[in-house]
Amino acid sequence: MKVHHMALSLDVDFDKQQLQGSVNLLFKRLTNSTQLTLDGRDLIITSITDTDGQPLEFSQQHVNGLQGEKITIEVGTELTEVTVNYRTSKDAQGLQWLTPAQTLGKQSPYLFSQSQPVNARSWIPLQDSPKARITFSAAIQVHNGLRAVMSAANSAEMPTDGLFTFEMEKPIPTHLLALAVGDLAYSEVSDRCAIYTEPAMLEKALKEFEDTESMIVAAESLLGPYPWGRYDMIVLPPSFPFGGMENPRLAFITPTLIAGDKSLVSTVAHELAHSWTGNLVSNATWRDLWLNEGFTTYFTNRLVEKIYGKEQADLEWVIEYGRLQEEMQSMPIESQTLPANVQDQDANDSFNRFTYDKASMFVHELESRLGRKAFDEFLFNYVQHFKFEAITTEKFVEYAKQTLLVEHSSVLSESELMTWVYGEGLPEWFVPPTSTSLDKVNLALRQFSEGVNATKLTVTGWRVHHWQFFITQLPFQLNQVQLKDLDMAFAFTQSQNAELACDWFRVAIRNQYDVVLPKVSGFLREIGRAKFVKPLYSELLIAGYLTEATEIYQQARAGYHPSLQVQLDLMFEANN
Repeated sequence: MKVHHMALSLDVDFDKQQLQGSVNLLFKRLTNSTQLTLDGRDLIITSITDTDGQPLEFSQQHVNGLQGEKITIEVGTELTEVTVNYRTSKDAQGLQWLTPAQTLGKQSPYLFSQSQPVNARSWIPLQDSPKARITFSAAIQVHNGLRAVMSAANSAEMPTDGLFTFEMEKPIPTHLLALAVGDLAYSEVSDRCAIYTEPAMLEKALKEFEDTESMIVAAESLLGPYPWGRYDMIVLPPSFPFGGMENPRLAFITPTLIAGDKSLVSTVAHELAHSWTGNLVSNATWRDLWLNEGFTTYFTNRLVEKIYGKEQADLEWVIEYGRLQEEMQSMPIESQTLPANVQDQDANDSFNRFTYDKASMFVHELESRLGRKAFDEFLFNYVQHFKFEAITTEKFVEYAKQTLLVEHSSVLSESELMTWVYGEGLPEWFVPPTSTSLDKVNLALRQFSEGVNATKLTVTGWRVHHWQFFITQLPFQLNQVQLKDLDMAFAFTQSQNAELACDWFRVAIRNQYDVVLPKVSGFLREIGRAKFVKPLYSELLIAGYLTEATEIYQQARAGYHPSLQVQLDLMFEANN
């Protein structure tokens, strides 16, 4: 049985930090089974009823800590609709409740969800799988004059009774279900794009993301009309664990992207690109995540090139390859494939540099071999062919055999295709991306390694991405004199750019440059983005700062998203 629509009715209780209400589920019968199976985790289910309000028998069976519970409902042979009455628990990993003190405004509480990968089940009982695409409606009752927004059609109007209603008439994967409630201001970027965020953040966010409409137009020129009507964004508090989340019609964005110079807005382009590759065509299982993230990472680079120029796009591509190289050194070779081998593991483990950057390198090579015009035609047709479908790696391979290998057999063989998709590491013929824009950075790196004082290096006109490359390519081991020289010349420890700060802190920590520790502590207590937090704690533990790391984590933990808390708890348990 397959659920295809849900009607959600929830009351938001900040005092109890709880959602309470019901979800009405409509399902199709695919077999003669008399049981409907749902996913749940830490939900308190009070009753399940049929369309007449009559109670139905159900059971909850604990599977494991990752998957939660299997909810089995006896639906007989005729029913196609049930209503589950329930409430969430304080252990819901898909919800983060912030006190007023944890917000920018310090006056009102805040709630936001993070359903990907398997956390929708912690706030809604449903079939929580990427292939379970559903439409939905929702009625969210909010108190205290706060605003609710969802991954659906949002309205700038504030209802006088606090009852917000939403509709998503296009089928989406369940991990894209999203809700946020707080003191949210609203302003238009264009007639189909707006930003929601706390009032004190709005002006900065509008300035930083003012090119979003241009990004939408650029994306449409490559993959056809934007398919979701509106592309709104909400800039969340710093505890949001990701750079962005591509929830349809309401992308979730981290405030760490607001650098004041638009240097980090490629993440906005990435979430927008997901509107086609990820939301329109999606992965059927977490093993197939590369179909989302690889095509989207490539597509992001194309948008950056179109809006900000080829130099910027090439810089980001080279840095992307650098991230992949770093992970290749630490990841077991059998895990260095496009399909993520996570069938019996935590779905969070599928989010690695291979499903993103190796997959992107594969797509870049397809473009190189076919030529941009022919590749763009393939990409457009691929998206149109599978729109509103969740597909597997094997389904993509079969499609590629019927299209790429037929129409472009002179430049791509089946063995080469299969090596890219199923092979470990990078193909032996792979040529890494380069950028002549980095020649000046490589010169500075060489001079510094040869003993030239940092203040003597020529860095005029460097962009943020030049600095990123410089920091990440510094020698692995540096002495205290060198570290102080770099810091005095370039004030890395004081950087307000989160990407640069994190990269520098990692270099400093591994080389015992204790000057950075107070800044690292403040950074980890203020920012909850997993991309920064996990590597920094890892560096601290590896470098022998167990006491310091533990103390910071004890102070910072309450401000992290529950899903990140679980991952960090395991990291610290392994080091104690």
